Amino acid sequence: MTRSSPHKTSNRTNRAAGKRTSAYAHATDLLLLEELHAHLPVGLLVNDADTLEVLHANPPLPGFADHNQPHLPTDELAALVAEVAATGKPHHLPEFRHDTPEQEQSWWSATLHRIETDRWGPVVVMLAVDITDRVRARHLLEERERRNVTLQQKIAAVPGHNLVSSLQHVADALVPALQADVGTLRLLDADAKLHLVAASGLRPAEIRRLALDPITTRQLESMIESGPPTALGSLGLHWVEVRWLGAQDKRIGILSIGARSKRRPPENDLTLLDAAAAQLGNALEKIERSPKFLRSRSLEVARVNANVGEAAQTRSADLRPRELAILRLYDEGLRTDQIAELLVLSPHTVRTHVRNARRHLGVSSRAEALDLLKAADADPFM
Repeated sequence: MTRSSPHKTSNRTNRAAGKRTSAYAHATDLLLLEELHAHLPVGLLVNDADTLEVLHANPPLPGFADHNQPHLPTDELAALVAEVAATGKPHHLPEFRHDTPEQEQSWWSATLHRIETDRWGPVVVMLAVDITDRVRARHLLEERERRNVTLQQKIAAVPGHNLVSSLQHVADALVPALQADVGTLRLLDADAKLHLVAASGLRPAEIRRLALDPITTRQLESMIESGPPTALGSLGLHWVEVRWLGAQDKRIGILSIGARSKRRPPENDLTLLDAAAAQLGNALEKIERSPKFLRSRSLEVARVNANVGEAAQTRSADLRPRELAILRLYDEGLRTDQIAELLVLSPHTVRTHVRNARRHLGVSSRAEALDLLKAADADPFM
């Protein structure tokens, strides 16, 4: 019977211990990876540092919809893995976008390291985090800030060379900045009447009706007290917020926003509305506000919207554009004197156009003419 020398016995023991240590380290690596993935919303990708073959992949990872055949989704990541594998220098991508066909864009943050492992040898490990929600939130805040800056710039340009034009720019910027559907501006004259001087988010017919009918401060207070169903039902609005425009403790007009949904504006939007009203009031402090001047500005608003509709009409040559426009204004409920003021015509000329239109259409009354136009789907304004 022979015996192994103490030295050989020691070598065999050391090799066995080394194997146990290696197996333990291997198991520890796997347990660490599994524990990391189980407790953190972190994607894990392991690439062979020599062949760049994907050895291990756990979602969430950009582009790894098919986990049976994992692959690097972008040339940018593939090149970065190759660089880290070759140099051994870690790299961090704070933010990059990944576009997947037929899916929404996603944004990721990734960190790559080259490490030595007992199982795979040298590998490149990438830890990836889906930051899509954070990036979208930031984009929304940035877009909101851009809209707020635009609104402030438009208010700063008031009154400009053309009061109506500059105030229309304010109304157009107000609606997206406050996520509203409708924005209007009215100015107060010496007779306590509020004249519409700008509107955004309303149909041309609605703007004309509001522009031709100024309201008194008492009517405004009554509409606010009665609530949206009474005051705003005809415009389809569920709520409205009104702010007075003032300068040196004097009321000079109102700024209002409204929406067709029931979602109320958050407090920060109301704070912005207050700030816009204060800034606009200061900008309008020195403008003329006589009844005649403000009435002419309201008519200018109404005419701009009338011209938009008239240019868009596609009716055949059966009627002249002016004849068709006048019939449509009657259909909106306007009186002859209102139409004459809007189109800068005499009441007699308005009636003459209606008479010619009846003759062209072969009907004996204005009501028959309107019925015929509706049947032919002829609407120059909508």
